[in-house]
Amino acid sequence: MIDPTNQPLDIEEIRRWLIDHKAQQGWAWAKLSEAVDVPTGTLSQFGSPKGYAGDEQKIAEKVARYRQFFEDQQKITHEVPEVPGYFESETSEELTGLLRYGHSGEIVVAAMGPGTSKTTTAKQYAACYPNTFVITMSPSTKKPVTMMQETLDVLGETGATGSPYKLASRIKTRLRHMSNPLFIYDEAQHMMVETIEEVRSWHDTLGVGLAFLGNIGVLQRMEGGGRNDAFAQIFSRVSMRMIRDVPLLGDVDKLAEAWKVYDDEAIEALRKIVMIPGGMRNGTKALKLAVLLAGKGEQISAGHLASAWAQLSARRLAA
Repeated sequence: MIDPTNQPLDIEEIRRWLIDHKAQQGWAWAKLSEAVDVPTGTLSQFGSPKGYAGDEQKIAEKVARYRQFFEDQQKITHEVPEVPGYFESETSEELTGLLRYGHSGEIVVAAMGPGTSKTTTAKQYAACYPNTFVITMSPSTKKPVTMMQETLDVLGETGATGSPYKLASRIKTRLRHMSNPLFIYDEAQHMMVETIEEVRSWHDTLGVGLAFLGNIGVLQRMEGGGRNDAFAQIFSRVSMRMIRDVPLLGDVDKLAEAWKVYDDEAIEALRKIVMIPGGMRNGTKALKLAVLLAGKGEQISAGHLASAWAQLSARRLAA
């Protein structure tokens, strides 16, 4: 790691590298200027045969910083193992069944702990079936208006504005032209009562299937519907529920299989990591680092996983 301001720079060599780099990446000057943090016109002049008429030293320093960062990131990209894509597990198969039922025009709820493959399964389902949309909720989208803006964004209408009535009308117009739509609201614990009620009204009038996925608080709030009039409307319409606080051991075995880990002691170490809050996410991070610690061609061992987890967490693995 070198500070370009403290080093003599060969401006012509840096210019040649920039020109070659632009050609290799196939980028326009505008895209490259964003990465280097130099105005497009200035950078394109610097990268021309005539050069830049102003202070080339400052531009060369910025290009050198970008070059150092780019080359470091390339090394990381080549060293870090490719994370396996979606794979079926007991939990993902159960959640897929829940989503299929919701897709028939029902309302379903899944209350799941962190790292139980909730989001990856929802995205995989949406990738495999038509008219399925995953809308991720957050504190900033908890209100009806922002929820509808986020929903329209996922439907392809970015930057939607207007009154709540107009936003809802645009969504309902789209729904009327869809066959068997399913809206999956991920991180639904952030949704306000009024927000859930708005979505519920679309189900009642247009038959859109709804899946609310989130932490255990999602189900606790909706289960309270029988005692709380605010949730009575939604509670009575929930057709199927799923609760999964932590991954199943079978889920861990499928994770190990996806990473080609077959050693019994390593699988046992992986199980311990996954059962710590964070679930399968913990396991994936530990496996990713364990592959680097093991080195090329070496099988992941329990020791590699223990060392990886020691670097990732302050919590030790149980003996």
